Amino acid sequence: MSTEQTGQTKEGACLVEIELPHCTASNAAAVFAVLRSAFPGSPELGDGNGGGGPGADGEQRKFWLGTVDVRTHGEVECTLELGEPVEADLSGGPDAVRQVQDALAGFYDVTAEPRISGDQEVEVRLRLAQR
Repeated sequence: MSTEQTGQTKEGACLVEIELPHCTASNAAAVFAVLRSAFPGSPELGDGNGGGGPGADGEQRKFWLGTVDVRTHGEVECTLELGEPVEADLSGGPDAVRQVQDALAGFYDVTAEPRISGDQEVEVRLRLAQR
C-alpha cells in the first residue's frame, strides 16, 4: 500500500458521517454546535438538503448532513438545547463512531440502536433527547 493510500485510509477511519433526518433547523444547529465544539477540526457541519412538513414549532423539517473528524478534541461548550428528541444516523469506523456517540452522550440522553456492523465500518441510529 502506498503512503498516499495509507494516509487516505487513516483519514477515512477518523471521519464519521452524520445524518439528521426530519429535523428542524434549530435542533440540527444544536446537535452540530455540540459536535463542532467537541471536534473543532471537523469539516463544515449542517448542510441542509431535502424538505418535509413543519415541526411542532412551525419550523420546516429538513434532512441535515455533516462530517465529523475525530482527530481533534475540544471541550463541549454549547448552550443550544433540543426542542424535541432527534434521530441521528452515524456511520464510519467503529472507534470514530464510538467517540462521536460518547461526545453526544456527554451532553444529551442517548439511546443507541446498532444498524450495520463490520470490521471497517459501523452504522448506528441514535435518539438524542435534552437532559
